[in-house]
Amino acid sequence: MRAVVILAHCILNQSVVIHGWERAIGAFPFVKTLPSELNIVQLPCPEFMVLGPKRPPLEYADYANLTGFRQACDQLLRPVIAELNQYATNQVKVLGVIGIAESPNCAIRGQQGVFMQEFFKLCQLTQLEMPYLEVPVDYPDMTQIFMAQLSQFLEEK
Repeated sequence: MRAVVILAHCILNQSVVIHGWERAIGAFPFVKTLPSELNIVQLPCPEFMVLGPKRPPLEYADYANLTGFRQACDQLLRPVIAELNQYATNQVKVLGVIGIAESPNCAIRGQQGVFMQEFFKLCQLTQLEMPYLEVPVDYPDMTQIFMAQLSQFLEEK
């Protein structure tokens, strides 16, 4: 069976991250360990798309209260959700989404990011089941633990 995993934008492209806040050079190294037959859907980066590359560092509350930001997230996500639903109804297994721990937009556990709140809301509205995993804040220091979690995440499906 064909399968797809959804990744937060900066997992593949750190150039959208505020300069000096990058967690990797280029893509996160774990991406190279993903099975070659696994397909990837890259989520758009709402911070970059709405505020641009020279945005100031903002926290969850800043994005949550930013006029029009949730609507912009919704607009960015609707084509992605439509794509994922096409996969799900056409024999492509949607394995889940990998977010970024403690991101104001792409965190999933704890204080869920604004973008992920909108993502999961749209998944729920379209009855799209969406398992998840997060890249830890201390990646790559926690690489071994994260790699075990990633392996389990991919195998459970």
